[in-house]
Amino acid sequence: MRFSPGYAFGQTYDVNPGGSGPANQQNSSSQATTNGATATNNDAQQDGSNLGWGSSIEVARRARAAQEALQRNDYSAAVTFAEQAAKAAPQNAELWFLLGYADRLAEHYPASVDAYNRGLQLQPGSVRGLAGLAQTYAKMGRGAEAEQLLRRVVEANPKDANSLQLAGELLLSSDAQRALDLLLRADELQPTPHTEILIAHAYQQLGKIDDSSRYLTRARNRAPKDPEVLRSVAGQYRDQGQYDQAIASLQAIPNKNSDVQAELAYTYQLAGKQQEAADIYVRLAKSTKGNLGLDLSAAQSLVNLGQADAARGFLEDARRADSNNYRLHAILGAIAESEDRVADAADVDRAGAHGLEHRRPGREVGPFDLERQLAEQAGRGEQGLRTGAGLVPDVQDDAGHVGGLGARGGRRA
Repeated sequence: MRFSPGYAFGQTYDVNPGGSGPANQQNSSSQATTNGATATNNDAQQDGSNLGWGSSIEVARRARAAQEALQRNDYSAAVTFAEQAAKAAPQNAELWFLLGYADRLAEHYPASVDAYNRGLQLQPGSVRGLAGLAQTYAKMGRGAEAEQLLRRVVEANPKDANSLQLAGELLLSSDAQRALDLLLRADELQPTPHTEILIAHAYQQLGKIDDSSRYLTRARNRAPKDPEVLRSVAGQYRDQGQYDQAIASLQAIPNKNSDVQAELAYTYQLAGKQQEAADIYVRLAKSTKGNLGLDLSAAQSLVNLGQADAARGFLEDARRADSNNYRLHAILGAIAESEDRVADAADVDRAGAHGLEHRRPGREVGPFDLERQLAEQAGRGEQGLRTGAGLVPDVQDDAGHVGGLGARGGRRA
């Protein structure tokens, strides 16, 4: 799922532990708020004026460049600019937290730990610093240390809604009941759509679907026109198999951009409404020439309708863009098999296997998860949904977005 940004200043942590959904941001969003809230993160939204004392114009410029790079999912550039800013103003804890955040997204985990610790030496009780360090520990598999930091956050801020919400978010992947208790306390102190979506996610993990739906309705009613909230809500409904509700949430978004439309098409597919999905994918592919992901999605949706001839033009465009793409060969193989061209199907399977050799190691071959499919459609690759747009961004792995729970989520990263 995805969660939208803007709920806590200077966020430096991921949302949506292990949740699924669109996040774009594509960002979502988001873009699913959880996370994503895809969707961009608060760190990327801070301007130079928020960086604190000691920040010169040049330091602020570099910090803004880092934040802009994060919004583009260019984590290497973000690390470079954030490191320049932090070293130029080493007394500014926020800049070290920004560097720690960028390093985490770039999967430079030891460097992220070092940066957060530098900032915490300057501000030992900083919620942002402690939470960010906890998130990095979680990514490294150091769960006990992450939970210890979370306890410090809550103990130091027992009546602070943001601290309770953050601790609840980060515990969703490991202890849904404890996460729910913290999130309900946060909701009592300061109800927000973001907290309500997280509560819905916790209830879902606990198998309490009615309670989950109740909080999704509350979130949607509280922000009936907020794209990030609506995408996050849609992501949760998708996870529950309530596709009509997910479609209704996405349809309520005014001025839908291409990311939202692609997410809507995907949801139509899950709901078995293949014609509606094909209509959207075909329109998007025609209006966005050269987008490999959309060409493949349009072709697949037409093949699902038995319209292989109509799909061939999109497949040719995809072949010109990437002739070894395994998804391309999977679709071609399905067409050959449906037409009883057994030899051609076997040739296509071999070509597809060759394409798989060039895929990112460690990813399972199987149905496309929404985050990856939407990222490909947006032309941003497998990491296209990491910021904002959130489905809820995950805590333990690369898949997003609960917005951004980030579905699209999302995901705040």
